[in-house]
Amino acid sequence: MYDELLRTAWVEIDHKRLIENIRAVQERVGASKIIGVVKGNAYGHGAVIISRAYLECGVDLLGVATLAEAKQLRDAGITCGIVMLGLIPEEYADVAVDLGVSPLVSTYAFAKAVSDQAVKTGKTIDLYLAVDTGMGRIGYLPNEASIPEIKKIAALPNVALTGYFSHFSSADMPDLAYTFFQKERFDRFYRMLETEGISIPVRTLANSPSIYRLPEVFYEAVRPGTVIWGCYPSCVTDHETVRVRPILSVKAKVIYIKTVPQGTAISYGRKFITTRESRIATLPLGYVDGYTRAFLGKGRVLIRGEFAPVLGTICMDQVMIDVTDIPNVHIGDVAVFLGEQGGKEIPVEELEQKSGLCSGELFYGFSCRLPIQLVD
Repeated sequence: MYDELLRTAWVEIDHKRLIENIRAVQERVGASKIIGVVKGNAYGHGAVIISRAYLECGVDLLGVATLAEAKQLRDAGITCGIVMLGLIPEEYADVAVDLGVSPLVSTYAFAKAVSDQAVKTGKTIDLYLAVDTGMGRIGYLPNEASIPEIKKIAALPNVALTGYFSHFSSADMPDLAYTFFQKERFDRFYRMLETEGISIPVRTLANSPSIYRLPEVFYEAVRPGTVIWGCYPSCVTDHETVRVRPILSVKAKVIYIKTVPQGTAISYGRKFITTRESRIATLPLGYVDGYTRAFLGKGRVLIRGEFAPVLGTICMDQVMIDVTDIPNVHIGDVAVFLGEQGGKEIPVEELEQKSGLCSGELFYGFSCRLPIQLVD
């Protein structure tokens, strides 16, 4: 509430919908565990807020990209398992052990650094073996040449190869041929490791699109992201497979209203000139809050249940809207940039289309500076 008093623009997270979305994914994946992906401040939804919702639903593994993100969760009192979804430099192996996270491993040198620190502290640390099945990003190549080094890792003291990890590059595309190619490499290399006496109990490959489309890749754990936020992957037409609803809204209160004559320039560069006497409302949210300048000439908000166009260039901290045709707009009225009001909606898909950004970029941008409120 204090943050809200400091700022008349904010992000809202619908707690009820969030829990319903997590439950829907749990029902879909059955016995498979969920690794709740909360990296990037939970894609802008608030890492601690989302993590606690996962815990409320019985999810006991979370996924982050950096040690700073892991520390944020630990500092918030979250003690469950944390899986790193990005690589950690060797020099921070001691921090990883101290935080009790499960790092991704793609080199013997890093695994040895973790092992040495774990021996010093008397801990045993779970490692997730990263395998590059076709993303071209991180991980061992799934071939014979990789096996000797992995066997050395498996023999290290005070560490355990608990997870077997890879990532789909294009499970959200209409043609799934490459996705099945990745699955085949994932399975084949896993069998090769088993033949060498390396048994890894948890396989994880499935992301949000594959949770909808490929139950054969659920394995022991899945890693939902977008679906939890209530976004359907673009390739998914059967929404009933996992029915979800958007959980994030972006709102701001009108801080100023004025009536201007025809021919008045609005905002930087005079890119919009009024063609009539107009009533202009100013909202305290701009491009530094995630409302990118790409919305020039294309943006709109909901206010008093009606759509109002955003006028001119987006400022750093403010935007102007035309409320000439919307009666009774006053200072303090709430405008919606993303979300629902009065039975109408500005969905994230609209903002994606108009800005050229993906949902994750949009969500994260909005929460960089705006306070996040959890609402029931």
